[in-house]
Amino acid sequence: MALAVLAALILHSDEPWWAAISAWMMTGISLADALPKGVMRIVGSIAGATIAVIVLGLFAYDPLPFCLCLFIIAWVGLFSFAKSRHGYAWMIAAITGNLVMLIALDQPQTAFTIAVNRVGDVTIGTAATLLVTYLLPTLPDTAGSNVAGAPSRLPLLFWSRRYARELESWLSENWLLILHACRGGLTVMVLPLLLNWLVPLGSSQLAVTSVAVMAIPTTAVREPAGRAVVQRAVYRPVGCALGALLGLLCLYWVGQNLLAWLLFLMGGVWLSSQIQSGNTAIGYIGIQAGFAFLLSMIQGQGPPLSPIPGIDRFAGIMAGLSVLLIITMVMSLFRLAPRPATVRGG
Repeated sequence: MALAVLAALILHSDEPWWAAISAWMMTGISLADALPKGVMRIVGSIAGATIAVIVLGLFAYDPLPFCLCLFIIAWVGLFSFAKSRHGYAWMIAAITGNLVMLIALDQPQTAFTIAVNRVGDVTIGTAATLLVTYLLPTLPDTAGSNVAGAPSRLPLLFWSRRYARELESWLSENWLLILHACRGGLTVMVLPLLLNWLVPLGSSQLAVTSVAVMAIPTTAVREPAGRAVVQRAVYRPVGCALGALLGLLCLYWVGQNLLAWLLFLMGGVWLSSQIQSGNTAIGYIGIQAGFAFLLSMIQGQGPPLSPIPGIDRFAGIMAGLSVLLIITMVMSLFRLAPRPATVRGG
């Protein structure tokens, strides 16, 4: 992670924190897993950035189609994350696309530059992680907790007499996952509508927060009463609060000393990694703590001059979580579900 930050600083990246996040999200995995995951991350970033540039070129000044595109991108990413063999690439594409679209919303003419920078930061972070993983290999990950199951294809044979029955069966099988994707998509979609209220908090961070908090495996999505969603909704603010507080305390001691800043940066990431790899019940807290710690510590080209941007980013995380919780609660009031598919004999 420190290597990714240094490389981003040397290459004068405008947002080196994005390279750090890319490295952080790929730490602790074996080289065999890191290679395909790194490729999917870069390919997904390129795809998402390209889609964002196209959407901004078409609908930057047309709010309704723009918001609908935000919803569709988030929905497809969330749904495919759980159903596709390459779900990680789909999720990264959705996060990158929404990130670029929201960052460039006020200045659409900068969309291409922002997209190129984001892909560059992801490439730097991924390359740094692959290099460190190659030099310091880790044990293979045999948990397989995020491996998607066999995808159930949407029936598209409109000329088939059984099309309606097959579609009904597909909807019944994937209904909880469809609702799961709708929650994340609606959260991202309403962010531009709240932009006038949330400008100081950073709309791009709200998009990352709202999508990432819903990125859970299919088996967890299908648990009764959305237990996994509620659990992560509780763990996220706890982890983010711990990480942000640790980062702000480190900034107080660091000042403008680059070496001390890097040492504290590595120490905070190590501590978050220990929490993440410990008890599975609190592992997610470690992930979120590392995420918030990096956002607090990395605010520009070197040690930050003020802790205010870190505080604003933490407020953005909490605001994004609040929007997601409100939408989840509203959707829970409408218990809509398709009828169970029936099988007719003969």
